[in-house]
Amino acid sequence: MKFVHTADTHLGFEITRVKQSDPGGRGKRADAIYQNFLRIVEHTVEIEADLFMHCGDLFNKYYIPKETLDELVRPIFNLSKAGTRVLLIPGNHERSEFPFDLFHGAKGVFVFDQPKTLSFEVSGYTVGIAGFPFIRQNSKTTFHKALEQTEYKSLRTDLNILMTHQAFDTASVGPVDFVFRASRPDTVSRNTVPLDFDYIAAGHIHRYQILDHPMKPGLNFVYPGSTQRISFAEMNEEKGFVEGELLDNRIETRLVPLPTYEMEIVEIEAAGLTIEDCSNTIRSHFWRFDEERVIRFKLTGGKRAADYPAIDLERIRMEMPPVLECQFVTQVGSRWVAA
Repeated sequence: MKFVHTADTHLGFEITRVKQSDPGGRGKRADAIYQNFLRIVEHTVEIEADLFMHCGDLFNKYYIPKETLDELVRPIFNLSKAGTRVLLIPGNHERSEFPFDLFHGAKGVFVFDQPKTLSFEVSGYTVGIAGFPFIRQNSKTTFHKALEQTEYKSLRTDLNILMTHQAFDTASVGPVDFVFRASRPDTVSRNTVPLDFDYIAAGHIHRYQILDHPMKPGLNFVYPGSTQRISFAEMNEEKGFVEGELLDNRIETRLVPLPTYEMEIVEIEAAGLTIEDCSNTIRSHFWRFDEERVIRFKLTGGKRAADYPAIDLERIRMEMPPVLECQFVTQVGSRWVAA
């Protein structure tokens, strides 16, 4: 029995309700994100996986227009037509539900739109899967209520899987290795998770990692991580998805790597500079540009927007070498504001 476990694909990345520093560049990043999603689907078909588990944040936002959503999910329907069972959990970016009854009535596509348990006959095994949507508030305590509502205790299968989109304690993220602690209201303690499962397919944390269950050796909480570098906090992280197989009653997994674009931050102390000096300093970094790189210029030193020179960003963009995306943000007190 083979499966693919992924999460945090953030499709529709180009659609936002806030000002974008480089809309064209964000669109190119969105295409790179989508291409990685297609690679995962193609790999799933190639290895003839029995299950495709997506553990939340399929989409980047909840307000993506339906016609765009229909195009983005076409590969999922192709997967189900190929014979792979598709299991989906709405994540926090979807606000815990998929819009427009997007997958309603789709054969072979199963959505955990509420706590539930599903059972399948797969490659000679019986597989039971429990899951529920992302818990938005106080998951530390409400996680267990949602888990009970799945009625997972009724499972009588060869392999029990829990699909979830939550933070578990000791998960780490970001360039400074921030660690989620069990004392946080948005964090579930691993040692409180029942031992009835053989594999915990998790999402929400963008770094690939495997956490063990303190009470059951061999039971792992697996985060495949995001499938592309979504934020600058991930700029040095490897990206991929998890391929798993049941061998001799033991689950073996591996991370299948995906191509990623490079990301770089350039800081310029710009407050008080003349327009010409600031513009020339930005131009002096053009050697860093590459068509597969995201550059963010952080203009620092000011407490107010008026502290910065009114540089002609449109003109500077016209002079730039090819780049995947170029962002400009200014430091205004403790906030960063898109320029």
